[in-house]
Amino acid sequence: MNADKVLDNFTIPKKYKLTKPVTVGDKTYSELDLNFDELTSEDMESVAKLPGCNSGDANMNEFSKTYLMHIVALAAGITINEVRKFAIADGTALTIMAQGFLMSAASRITAQ
Repeated sequence: MNADKVLDNFTIPKKYKLTKPVTVGDKTYSELDLNFDELTSEDMESVAKLPGCNSGDANMNEFSKTYLMHIVALAAGITINEVRKFAIADGTALTIMAQGFLMSAASRITAQ
């Protein structure tokens, strides 16, 4: 199986339905609108500066669940504290989606 082909075909949904609704404060979440395409390199840099998000190796941040949870929060327009309240299955799925988005972007790099 060609890994590049798999990454090229990786599709990130624009909506994610939570396994169960979560209420944080006065807001109840049953699904999230995800806007990974709207994130900027500035967002990536600001997340990397947050406590627990910088592995010390910039190439490894994409493997940090904390880093990825912050990316999910930015893509969904919510806070990290709201993301932390989601079921572990949702947290796992959402961080895999964030990682897939970041890695699929890297797959577009070609040797010149």
